[in-house]
Amino acid sequence: IVSSNLRGAVRTTKELGLDLRFVNSRLGVSATYYDQQTKNSPITVQINGASGFTNQTLNAGLITQKGVDLQFFAQPLRGRDFSWNINSTFSKIIDNKVVELAPGVDQITVSSGVSFNGITTPFVVHQAGQQWGMLIGGGKTYIDGQVVLDVDGHYGKFENVKFGSVLPDYTGGVQNSFTYKNFTLNVNIDFQKGGKFFSLSDMWGSYSGLLARTAVLNDKGNPIRDAVADGGGVHVVGVDANKNIVDKYIDAQDYFHSMVSNNVFDEFIYDLTFLKMREVSLGYSIPVTRMGNLGKVIQNASISLVARNPWLIYASTKDFDPSEIANVYGENGQFPGSRSFGFNLRIGF
Repeated sequence: IVSSNLRGAVRTTKELGLDLRFVNSRLGVSATYYDQQTKNSPITVQINGASGFTNQTLNAGLITQKGVDLQFFAQPLRGRDFSWNINSTFSKIIDNKVVELAPGVDQITVSSGVSFNGITTPFVVHQAGQQWGMLIGGGKTYIDGQVVLDVDGHYGKFENVKFGSVLPDYTGGVQNSFTYKNFTLNVNIDFQKGGKFFSLSDMWGSYSGLLARTAVLNDKGNPIRDAVADGGGVHVVGVDANKNIVDKYIDAQDYFHSMVSNNVFDEFIYDLTFLKMREVSLGYSIPVTRMGNLGKVIQNASISLVARNPWLIYASTKDFDPSEIANVYGENGQFPGSRSFGFNLRIGF
């Protein structure tokens, strides 16, 4: 049910900016610091089903955000036939806190994965007093810094482990443009640091034994898939609920199956950090003034070769491209990222 008093949210922003130019505008920097509040965002909260409705959409909440945006540009080389231009950006969220939600509501779910057969994968919530977009799910339990295991060597489950915010700490990019006579080469690189995501593919790949991590050697130098009696198995060390040491080897299939069935997802949570060459293009500006009568009709023309996503330079996880994650909570069996190569011809009349 929608509240009859539902209205638009109100955002109040304070900004302080600085813009500097040097050396005849061949070097410059722009900086902006912002401090904003968003009040009365329309949110959906659960209500007593006896009313005939299970959820209500109303105005509630207060989210505060502070951050800084930087832009740097330079022209290191500028000549008659050759020039080099650099344009880079950097953005950092200093604070992005959910101050309050609706009266009596401390948490709302923003995005969640598939839940089935007793398995509830990590989900993203707005939680009062926490940073925006907190990734929460079942995880390992610790006592005095040591992981808790049961008598069989399985991890104990603890609900609502906070894995961190899905938002990166900072993002940015660098654009390089090189021009020589009629030729132009553009190289664009972007990056981000921090932020968490959950991988459903990694969870099921480990569960079913399809990933390399399920076929490695243990600390004895034996395949973990071998029987424990033959020196195989996964070595687990921790304590039980009474702080007694648990140190044993368990069957590899049992190890990965128990993590999923017990909703322990720590090993499937990854970092969104990456450095990527996003696009490379090589273009040629056609000299239309030399085209005779045709040059009187065509004002400009160019031809270029373009490569998009040609190189993932670095990623904190080796199994996925963090820049291609499509869901708020993470990767959900999506197709791998792809490279593309194109050919452009542009004509202006």
